[in-house]
Amino acid sequence: MIAIVGSGLAGLAAAARLARAGHEVVVLEREPVPGAGVTVSAEPGGTVICLPAAWRDLFRKSGRGLDAELARAGLDLVPAPPREYHLADGTVLALPTDRGEQWAVLGATFGEATAAAWRDLLDQLDDTWLVLRHLGLEAEFTGRLDAGDRAALRPRRSLAAVAALVPELSEVVLDIAARLGQEPRRLPGWHAARLAVERTFGRWQLVGTDGEARPADVLVPLLVDRLAARGVQVRTETEVYSIRPAEGGGHELRTAAGTVRAEAVISTIDPFSHADLTRERVDGRVARQLRRAPAGGPRWLSWRTLYDLPLLQPARPGVLVASAWSPGGPDAWAQLLTGALAAYRMHEELTGEDMRPTNKEYRPGPLPRR
Repeated sequence: MIAIVGSGLAGLAAAARLARAGHEVVVLEREPVPGAGVTVSAEPGGTVICLPAAWRDLFRKSGRGLDAELARAGLDLVPAPPREYHLADGTVLALPTDRGEQWAVLGATFGEATAAAWRDLLDQLDDTWLVLRHLGLEAEFTGRLDAGDRAALRPRRSLAAVAALVPELSEVVLDIAARLGQEPRRLPGWHAARLAVERTFGRWQLVGTDGEARPADVLVPLLVDRLAARGVQVRTETEVYSIRPAEGGGHELRTAAGTVRAEAVISTIDPFSHADLTRERVDGRVARQLRRAPAGGPRWLSWRTLYDLPLLQPARPGVLVASAWSPGGPDAWAQLLTGALAAYRMHEELTGEDMRPTNKEYRPGPLPRR
């Protein structure tokens, strides 16, 4: 049996994939409702979904397509309106995600020079995104950046420095730091790649049969229903107190409802709580190096915070960690991809089989827009 500690998005995604692959899976959640505290929306307001391809892949690979599930719930996934930015000079900017439409709006508002500078910046961030995809999203982060990664990411350039490249639109870039609860002079500039992700994959929202937008978080109960359909046990109000090696192999999890014996564990809680559960030296060192951000996840002190984040398997064999604190990041779609990596790694360790989409060496390529 595989035990998943906590019902964060990464854990729910891993549970669905592993159950579909034939594993017995139990999710242990201390709250009364699975997925409690999970936020899907990409911005305040609660309706916008980014990179829906991550949701589509998860539902398809765990048994039934997302469109079919949405249809059963009376929902549809449609493009969301442009996001409005209220700039300090009084300008209200409704910024589309389409490349041509962005040019037209920015050219009309600020002039062609600014439109060209913004286009060039996002083209550069497209290249950044291609590198980030294999640093904890579509492939495991190894714990170090090679020379090519460093050249593409420009790690010493902060988000504040990126914002200064197009002064008229600096507030649009700095908004990323505000949403993440980070200091823009300390946050690495590669985080601005979210702007390129939105331009490439768009902004989406769920609407009901009345055409009105629904909260993005309605995807969480749909995912929980998928776990039930796959036979995953979800034990709520079951806090885990410790994770220890078991005699004869595997792990023992002491919980509020008794001891659970598991062949393997995926922990989706924060590094501080995880270190308390395992008492592993490596997990404790990870926890001591990190700080919490006000909006959740790690506070970035510099680009080197990347090296402090927990790897997929930081310490004990058979115990993986996958959460908003992972190198993939705290975005909902990033946690789904982190959960997929945990499922791939766990399945391979337990069976010797590789269920990744391809066994070939990773090569960045296009993802579908929807």
